[in-house]
Amino acid sequence: MCLSITNSAYQLNDLIPNIELVFYKMFCSPITTKEIRKGSNDLLEGNLFTKNGLSLGPAVYRSLLETVALKPKKKHFKKIIQHMIEYEERENIPSELLELVAFIGIE
Repeated sequence: MCLSITNSAYQLNDLIPNIELVFYKMFCSPITTKEIRKGSNDLLEGNLFTKNGLSLGPAVYRSLLETVALKPKKKHFKKIIQHMIEYEERENIPSELLELVAFIGIE
């Protein structure tokens, strides 16, 4: 589902500039209240995609990381990385994605 959204975003990008920002906002915007999130130590509390334990796939993570690179926010970067750690198998993460993580993390 997430890969489909990302692929559609690339196709729609010709018509609507920065459509990937919509998926980024969906990922980073919580679906719970601030009080609930503050009571939890989980960085991903309230994340729409952790509710069902979705693995997003390398293309989706690349899209999220590229968007966070354009609009840098440390907490959003940390959420993306935390989601990768918890829901993605290590062998499914390509080296290019790890290089992108390192590049954005150093900036």
